[in-house]
Amino acid sequence: MNTPTTTEPGLSGYAPILRRRARYIAIIAPLFILLAVYLAFALTPLYQSTATILLEPSSVDPKVVTTTVLSYSNQQIEIVQGRVMTLDILKEMVKQYDPYPGSGWSTHEKAQKVLEETSVERVDPVTMKPLQESNAFSLHYRNPDSDRAAEVTKRLAALFLTYNQKSREQAAQGAASFLAKQAEDVSRQMRAIDEEIKGFKNQHGDALPEYVARNEASIDREQHDLENIQQEILRAEEKESLLAVQLSQTSPNMITNSGDMTDLPTVRAKLAEAQQRYTPDHPEVKRLKQALQQLSSEQAAVSGNGIVANANNPLYLTTANQLQSARKELTTLRAQAARKTALIDSYEQMLRRTPGVEREYSEIQRRRNSLQTTYQAIQDKLQNAQIAQNFETEQGGERFTLLREPFPPRLPVYPNRIGLILLGVVLGGLFAGIAVAMAEASDTNVRDLRDLPAFGDAVVLASIPSISNTRDRRRRRFVFVSWAAAYAAALFIVGTVVVSSLK
Repeated sequence: MNTPTTTEPGLSGYAPILRRRARYIAIIAPLFILLAVYLAFALTPLYQSTATILLEPSSVDPKVVTTTVLSYSNQQIEIVQGRVMTLDILKEMVKQYDPYPGSGWSTHEKAQKVLEETSVERVDPVTMKPLQESNAFSLHYRNPDSDRAAEVTKRLAALFLTYNQKSREQAAQGAASFLAKQAEDVSRQMRAIDEEIKGFKNQHGDALPEYVARNEASIDREQHDLENIQQEILRAEEKESLLAVQLSQTSPNMITNSGDMTDLPTVRAKLAEAQQRYTPDHPEVKRLKQALQQLSSEQAAVSGNGIVANANNPLYLTTANQLQSARKELTTLRAQAARKTALIDSYEQMLRRTPGVEREYSEIQRRRNSLQTTYQAIQDKLQNAQIAQNFETEQGGERFTLLREPFPPRLPVYPNRIGLILLGVVLGGLFAGIAVAMAEASDTNVRDLRDLPAFGDAVVLASIPSISNTRDRRRRRFVFVSWAAAYAAALFIVGTVVVSSLK
């Protein structure tokens, strides 16, 4: 007895299944595909424009020109990004160029949106591929309008370039200004110390250490002059003594009665001799007494300098003049000796004060020299800072260079239209297959031997094919036309969306 067996259908066995379940495939797969196409072109697209900037090192050897701007290439991109991508700066950019016209947003909201749609990533400066560490970076900005995306990206790149250059110039200028202020402060302190030194010199004069040799030479010279003056004083004193003795032995006047020129001792001697010879009333005795009285009165009229004022003896007058000259000379020499002695004392006092003055003066000079050294060092740094300032102004240091300018993108970055359409194809096929499998699994109709269960010894005699009547054919045509109209409408709608989105 023959027993019917069931076998797995081959590829040819699936064809009837696909024909029976064609409506599932015709409904589900196109539905997902059209929905994916619709979403791909109906969603608001975002176009991403990119500018690539390179942090280019200085082309000048640092040994030739030393910059005063701190180089931090590993962090400079992030630092500049943090300072440029701020709401305040972006607000100014939005005021100059509106990236979202007709949106009804405020300036703050537009700036916030630009900040959200902008991203920065490090890239290889040659291949433009992302890298974790690189001195080049790409600036991405997304906008529904491709032209506005390119324009805003261009302006953002310009902000990076100008801010970096401006910040370096300001840093170099700040360093030069700081050093100039420091130099002025030190110069002011030096002027104050110079005034202190001037006052110290005016106060201590020749007691300063720099005049020690001169003071010692002056002491030697003045002592030598004093010794010569003292010798002259001795000679003048001897001369004065001789003239004073000679003057005291000379009569200031002449006695004309006897025709002799004599003086007081002579008259006294003659008077004593006459008194021994003659009586008191003798004319000779009277004459001598009268002469003695006259000489005594003249002697009493001697001035304080020991010279008779009314003398008429030529010898006396000559001696008196010589004595006065000698005394004047002696007075002059003694005054000169006193001045020399005073000078020597003053020089010696200066030398005694010099050690103490030297300590104070050395302390002031040390402070002055320290400030001078500091001032010179600051001046050298200031000169280098001014050179560095000119160097940065002429963009000779590290700088941002635009490697690739932004351009209007041709395809949007969101949504991914090709990917979304492919996803619709895959999902449509997947769900259509699931629907066909579920429909076949739940179908209990018997259409061929494979659909029969095992009946033991039962034998299949024949099979009756499916016969379509007129009504069935009309119903199939109606369903076909309905689905064709539906798909045409769907295609029209999707096509309209696609065309409008591509304009």
